[in-house]
Amino acid sequence: MIKKPGARKSVEQQSLAFQPSRAKTPGGALDAEELQTRAPGGSHEIAKPLLAWFRGARRALPWRIDPRDPYKTWLSEVMLQQTRVETMVPYFHRFLARFPTLQSLAEAPQDDVLALWSGLGYYARARNLHRAAQEAFAKHGALPKTLDELRALPGFGPYTSAAVASLAFGVDAALVDGNVARVLARALGLEGDVDRAKLRSWELAPGLLLKGKAGEFNEALMELGAMICTPRSPACSRCPIAEGCVARERGNPEEVPAARPRKARPLVIRAALRLQRDDGRVLLQRQPGGALFEGLWDLPALEVGAEDPDSVRAAAAKLGRELGAKGEPAYLARVEQALTHREMRVEIFALTTPKKDPAKDRPELRWASQDKDALALIGLSSLARKSLIASGSAALRSSRLLDTDALGDKLPV
Repeated sequence: MIKKPGARKSVEQQSLAFQPSRAKTPGGALDAEELQTRAPGGSHEIAKPLLAWFRGARRALPWRIDPRDPYKTWLSEVMLQQTRVETMVPYFHRFLARFPTLQSLAEAPQDDVLALWSGLGYYARARNLHRAAQEAFAKHGALPKTLDELRALPGFGPYTSAAVASLAFGVDAALVDGNVARVLARALGLEGDVDRAKLRSWELAPGLLLKGKAGEFNEALMELGAMICTPRSPACSRCPIAEGCVARERGNPEEVPAARPRKARPLVIRAALRLQRDDGRVLLQRQPGGALFEGLWDLPALEVGAEDPDSVRAAAAKLGRELGAKGEPAYLARVEQALTHREMRVEIFALTTPKKDPAKDRPELRWASQDKDALALIGLSSLARKSLIASGSAALRSSRLLDTDALGDKLPV
């Protein structure tokens, strides 16, 4: 029987009732005896029913094959950040077919890595994945097994380190992602927005672990957030830890945690040029280090500081002169895309291809075939593919290249 909200202790007391250790709350100190009275078994309050549910409900996913492969575990965790499972799985298989081991990834050119990541978004993940593989293989010959050694690798923050350590190596390490923070915020009645809920969850999560079962517990919490305790329309009637859930008792689980205030996304305008040779190849430019879409290829472009058409056309003409192309740019198309932190607008122009090859002795430029199979071997963002299609690369319209951005995800780099 679920108690009425009025009969509950304070939110902080409720949170601490799930911790197996002594804790101080606004209502006063909770001693060990009171903790045992209010939460028999300490962390078992959540862990036992959660693990029992997970053992029957866990999805059969390709990286969940025991014994866990550390490399596949790591790859899955990186790919799943801000990406749905159903979107990510084809990329996972395609990536492993090309890079089946840590060594094969470490020894690969970055271009090949970015090409296989093309369309998945958050491209910094791919660059860090590649750098971490190189460093781990050079120093350890494999992924290291301790939290401290994992944290020293590029791209290994608190979450990724804890995920790999607990899932692949059995380390008793707690983790918090968006799913875990939402589950704990609702179950424990944590106050504040998403960011505050994550901070509090990181503080509380270690006290919820069962020794020797951290990996299974972490995965169960994430699975619960993905399948049951979803952002909208949570299936509370099927939740294994619904009994005592603060948000459920209050009748407002969808409102917990509170959404962070939305910030306006600035508009970034680019003037891009399409230069095409007689053999049909199109000039592409690699984005430099530190730039948006670093390491990926796109039509040559300049960022424009003003929105008026004259400024955009002037930028296109300037870019043409830098590439040795003369004449007045002919307008072709506009492409727009929403990223997480900015809105992108690309105004595309055409110029006559100069007789002198602009790509000669310039490794950041290349002439690329418009064949869809050839383009699949090049690291292109979805914005670059859209620009190529809009400006005349018809072959890409029927391309079966994977593209999460085209599905409506607003993915940053």
